Amino acid sequence: MCGSSHSARNRGEFQADVVSNERLCPEHYLLRLRAAEFPPTLAGQFVQLQCRRLGEQDPAREVPWPAAGPPRLTQAELAGREPFLRRPFSLAGRRDTPAGVELDLIYRTVGTGTHWLAEVVRPGQRLSVLGPLGNGFAVRADKPRAALIGGGVGIPPMIYLAETLARAGKQSVAFHGARTAALLPVAVAGDAVSPAGRPTPCVEPFARADVPSVVATDDGSLGFAGMVSRAFESWLDAERLDPSSLAVYSCGPEPMMRAVAELCLTRGIDCQLCMERHMACGMGTCQSCVVKIRDDTPQGWSFKLCCTDGPVFEAGRIVWA
Repeated sequence: MCGSSHSARNRGEFQADVVSNERLCPEHYLLRLRAAEFPPTLAGQFVQLQCRRLGEQDPAREVPWPAAGPPRLTQAELAGREPFLRRPFSLAGRRDTPAGVELDLIYRTVGTGTHWLAEVVRPGQRLSVLGPLGNGFAVRADKPRAALIGGGVGIPPMIYLAETLARAGKQSVAFHGARTAALLPVAVAGDAVSPAGRPTPCVEPFARADVPSVVATDDGSLGFAGMVSRAFESWLDAERLDPSSLAVYSCGPEPMMRAVAELCLTRGIDCQLCMERHMACGMGTCQSCVVKIRDDTPQGWSFKLCCTDGPVFEAGRIVWA
């Protein structure tokens, strides 16, 4: 069973001040927010962020057009220049301070909403945050060791999880994958990275939690040359661990997670995956973020919602396309 989701009374809409909005690499930014209060959170959960200024909304207006012609989409959000819906972001960290609750979000600039965050948002601005949403990773009491495997924008929730596992006294190793070194969304000490895929304290946010890291790049520009799932497999072969002692957690591109899941299932290793889907509401209303999950129904599977039933699922329950 993955980490429980919070009930509706333990989530809500909160106003948060922007503490910082720093560029990490060509495509990724770290957005740090501070709210006066925020409900308890779990690693693996996410928030829905309104990517426009508070109170900023186009007024309703009448736009006439000829009866024989198509409607004219003149509003900025309909024309794609401003985000109409909130955007989902995994929690990369949380700190409860005397000044309030600080939340870390790492985002990649891919569309209207995230480009607005990168180009417009500055310290001191106030944003609307909805959350926490979804369930989280479950820390296995009977598993003394953990492997955290993140790819690209799937690395951020692993940061929060590394801190959680460290507090629980687990011995963890983190694996980070990217197409090329320039796209890693974390601070890396390049001279400390092992090309052979040996864990070293080379990735700053994980090193702070005493979690050594393996870096893998598809093009071989840094660390292990190849897919991060292969780096994980190589480490497993070298460690010769008792499978029952290890818990694996992963988030990232679906082909990567599928490779990790199949490897773990083959070797009898417990594995949880934080799935990614396009989400319009984040609360189960729009029914758009479905994941195919094995169950006891006659057909052997049913659709579950990534936003409310997930985003964390047991790897063995996922039906891959």
